[in-house]
Amino acid sequence: MVKNIFIILILTFSFNLFAQEISITASTDTSDYMIGDHIQYTLLISMDKDVYIINPFFRDSLKNVDVLEIPDPKAEENENGKTVKYDYVLSRFDSAQVTIPPIKIEYRTKRDSTLKFALSNSVTFNVHRMNVAMEEEIKDIKPPIRLFNYLFIIYILISIVVLVIGYFIYRKYFKNKPQIEIKPIAEKIPLHQLTLRKLDQLEKEELWQKGFVKDYHSKITEIIREYFEKQFKLPALERTTTESLKLLSMHPQGIKVIDITSQFLSNADLVKFAKFNPLETVNREMMTQAKDIVKKTVSVQKDVEAKTELEEAANV
Repeated sequence: MVKNIFIILILTFSFNLFAQEISITASTDTSDYMIGDHIQYTLLISMDKDVYIINPFFRDSLKNVDVLEIPDPKAEENENGKTVKYDYVLSRFDSAQVTIPPIKIEYRTKRDSTLKFALSNSVTFNVHRMNVAMEEEIKDIKPPIRLFNYLFIIYILISIVVLVIGYFIYRKYFKNKPQIEIKPIAEKIPLHQLTLRKLDQLEKEELWQKGFVKDYHSKITEIIREYFEKQFKLPALERTTTESLKLLSMHPQGIKVIDITSQFLSNADLVKFAKFNPLETVNREMMTQAKDIVKKTVSVQKDVEAKTELEEAANV
């Protein structure tokens, strides 16, 4: 009996401890929508200052709605802790009562590196069809409005043809032919070496040491995103952190660095999109993580270069 009471006390203490570390609230802007309406789904995460979350993949949990827009998260920090807010734009094209299940958020703390998780509340709302008055009289469809005169369209087409012919005559008989510029053959530097050079140059600039923390995080993530684009052929510069991580997880080589990349991009997002001032250890760790990402994927670049050299030799 005493042993059972002791276990209950331990579980209660652990639950209260996690509750103090992080809390998650999910909500929508209203509870009733028409078919096709934009549904504003918000996930607000409040946490202690020593808590670091891992960006969640919301699409896996939003299976009964269509995701129209995934903006970047909004983070804030004050004397009481930190908040991160996700605003999703959803929609549904069929009537039903929709329930979005709890969203799982994984996180770590400075004092304990163990991966933990917390769940949000579920959200329920209704999607309705438009009411049609069947008893009203059916009205005729309005005739189409004629916007252009056919003769006017013919004149425009003739003018375009004349301009095109005149342009080619000018290029052929009147415009001086451009001189062929011979450019020296540039030294071919492997992608991983070029990326490491950029990281070394950024480290020498000492941006965060001089107070330019946000510029430092923006430049270092841009270097890594550009590396992913050329290394794995992923549109990393055009995608959000969540979308980039999902694309990277689908690549057979990118999955090797998915965990370190998730932590790397999550820390950078908190600095770039909010007034979050990281510790010096975090700034140094960002550079270490960036170089590790490149070094762990060097074999991919070497295979691509070897394949390219073989193809060039075969075409000679």
